[in-house]
Amino acid sequence: MEAVVIIEPGNNALDEKLHDIDRAFEADDLRKAESLIGRLLKTGISDDERAQVLLRRARTRFLRQHSEDALADIELAREYFPPIRELAYTKALLGDIYFAKFMLAEVGFADRADTDRAYEYYNQVLQNYPHYRQRGWVHYQRGCLHLTENNFEKAVQDFHAGLEYDNIPDFLHTFCYERLGFVYLDHRDPEQAMHYLDKALATYPPGKNAAHLVMIHMLRSRALRMIENYEEALQAASEALKSLDTAAPNYKEAFLEAHLAMGEILANMPDREAEAIEHLIQFLQNSKRPLGVDVTWSRVYETLGDLSLRLSRHEQAIEAFNAALSFNPYHPMELNVRYNIARSYYRMKAYEKAIGVIKQMHDIADEKITDYRVYYVLGNSYFALERYDEAVSAYREAATYVPPNSKVVDKIQAYLRFSEQHAF
Repeated sequence: MEAVVIIEPGNNALDEKLHDIDRAFEADDLRKAESLIGRLLKTGISDDERAQVLLRRARTRFLRQHSEDALADIELAREYFPPIRELAYTKALLGDIYFAKFMLAEVGFADRADTDRAYEYYNQVLQNYPHYRQRGWVHYQRGCLHLTENNFEKAVQDFHAGLEYDNIPDFLHTFCYERLGFVYLDHRDPEQAMHYLDKALATYPPGKNAAHLVMIHMLRSRALRMIENYEEALQAASEALKSLDTAAPNYKEAFLEAHLAMGEILANMPDREAEAIEHLIQFLQNSKRPLGVDVTWSRVYETLGDLSLRLSRHEQAIEAFNAALSFNPYHPMELNVRYNIARSYYRMKAYEKAIGVIKQMHDIADEKITDYRVYYVLGNSYFALERYDEAVSAYREAATYVPPNSKVVDKIQAYLRFSEQHAF
């Protein structure tokens, strides 16, 4: 943080106390900063001095996510000493507060007027205060503002601009690299994303709160998954879990995201099904159950169904697949999910139920089903029940749609011939 010193020269004692507060900010020790501020405000200081202390209290309240209280402190500081409003630091802080108001608003209540105010203050700093020591931070924040409007080109320009300035605060460059990685990941360029995310890790200031470190590891894990490097993706997600700080405000969110990522990565790796299930169950057990449609929960249950099917845990698979459909009634792959339910019933020798599910698939399909596997399971179910005439019809459909190079072509033909011989 840049020291805000505008008091008359000669008050060296107060000057040092203000610097103590600033050093507490730099050390992320808000409790100490708040204590020092409280003591100073109880002493007999002049109006301009009180304005500077109030400006620092505004910062603590902003960092505590009390935006309205922070704005009230800045307004009070202006009343005590009007020139304080023209400080670059004051304008940058106001930009941060209004941006935070927008980001912290509940869903549906975010006000774009807050981002407009933030833009206004950031632009004033960049246009009118060329020697402000934290211009890099202002570029970073403005870049993040651009991201909220999906203006990726301007965001990238600001993040690169932030890297051209001194690393003040000492996590500035890390944050710029991380956001650049995020942008390229969002644009499906995992190699370029990894370039910047590795730089973010390399520049992460030692001793700083690990909350943001978790995010970097998670983004790296996503990038590695996109290039199908599952071993390193798993390692990155594991590092995220190791870096979790229970005292961090985003701990639970990061905890859930890390377990979800590890579960989905392990699901793509051979012989890791049981581990994958453990992580996905951790995600579900520690998440708040959605009241309605939730695509993430649907995806998790579908993955659990696939994993359970691979482990021949058929009852669990059926339960998971049904849950996947209940959390996403408009599932784009509903027929495939129901096919897996039918497969599970078949493997449990619940042939009538398998047949019932496939009949349901035909009822809800918009057009004729042409997946030979569906008819193969249907034929096998009828065959097991010795309903050979119905098996013949199913196997003929399977034979119509099966690719000629499929491994099951000969099996389908053999079962079809046998069923034809025994049909009435």
